[in-house]
Amino acid sequence: MSRSGFQALVVACFSCVSSLSYAQDASDAPAESSIEQVERCVAQHASARQLLLQERWLDARAAMSRCAEPQCPLAILSDCRAWLDELTRMLPTALILVERAASAPLPLRVELDAQSIALPEPPAPLELLPGRHRLRLFFADRPPLVLDFALEKGEKNHIERLTVSPPLARKAPPTAKRSLSRPVPGATYFFGGAAVAAFASSATLLATALRERGDARATCAPACEPSVRKSIETRLILADASGALGLVLSTLAVYSFVQRGAVLSAGSSPALALTQGGLGLSLRGGF
Repeated sequence: MSRSGFQALVVACFSCVSSLSYAQDASDAPAESSIEQVERCVAQHASARQLLLQERWLDARAAMSRCAEPQCPLAILSDCRAWLDELTRMLPTALILVERAASAPLPLRVELDAQSIALPEPPAPLELLPGRHRLRLFFADRPPLVLDFALEKGEKNHIERLTVSPPLARKAPPTAKRSLSRPVPGATYFFGGAAVAAFASSATLLATALRERGDARATCAPACEPSVRKSIETRLILADASGALGLVLSTLAVYSFVQRGAVLSAGSSPALALTQGGLGLSLRGGF
């Protein structure tokens, strides 16, 4: 039988029952629904059945609630109330537990599937549709907490937990480490360089004097010219003088290094810098 035929049959039966009831005493007759109300009940009954088969849960519940009203015929009312009980068993429930420390902030807003909600306090199960869901907690000074979960048909008291951590302690910016340093003075470099040059000159003069003396012994000794002997002696004297000067300059370099002053300096760190001439390395710090 088609839906329109079923509706017509129900309405006709209701009309017959209504006409018979009018013959009874008015004080004994129960309050009865009008034909328009019966037609609405029949339409909602058929719609609820179709929506339930299509798993359009929320629309089906709304239709079932309308055909489960006391004004509807008993047969329709019984069907719709049974379907409501069945739908309640099929819809899953989830228990959302938000755990946070005493110093953790409270969320400014809670969204479930992009809809603002208020989580019950104390926590209680939320009736949701089967499938995937997304819960988001929004805060003033941090990114939102996001929780994705899925519910199966008929799953009850599914538990999901979110932990709100306290704010991280802000670290103070690092201070530059200051330390005492004793830089090498310029005088030490000067005396040291001069000492090296004096020792080098002394070694060169000594080497040439020894080579010239060796040549004289091989060619003219013992009757060499006085000028040859004088040249050799002069080179030896200059070599000794340069060596002595090198010792003095070395002593001055050591003395200036030992007696150098201390300087309070800030920690310095190397840094790379890109300049017009290329990539350079610089040392940054304060003194």
